[in-house]
Amino acid sequence: MWILIIGGLVSVVAASVWLGFLPPPHATTLIRISGGQLYVTRGGLKAHAKQDVSEILRDAGVSHGFIAIARRNRVTFSRRIPTTVHQRLRNVLLNQWI
Repeated sequence: MWILIIGGLVSVVAASVWLGFLPPPHATTLIRISGGQLYVTRGGLKAHAKQDVSEILRDAGVSHGFIAIARRNRVTFSRRIPTTVHQRLRNVLLNQWI
């Protein structure tokens, strides 16, 4: 019985991550957006990249959400960030080190 409960909880968490409700736990960089402000809670982000990301999100009307960068430059966005700005954000985030 406990195995079913634990399996169900693991499935709910995995689905929440996959659908963009929760950031992936293995992210090397985690950017949270709250009240229109950007907070880097894990990893690092250069100042110019942070400014560019803030501008893109502000123009898109995003006030809450997250952006996570995992190994192999895999970028994950919360459901609140419109898909129309995903590629622009990827370009800024993944090219900040060049």
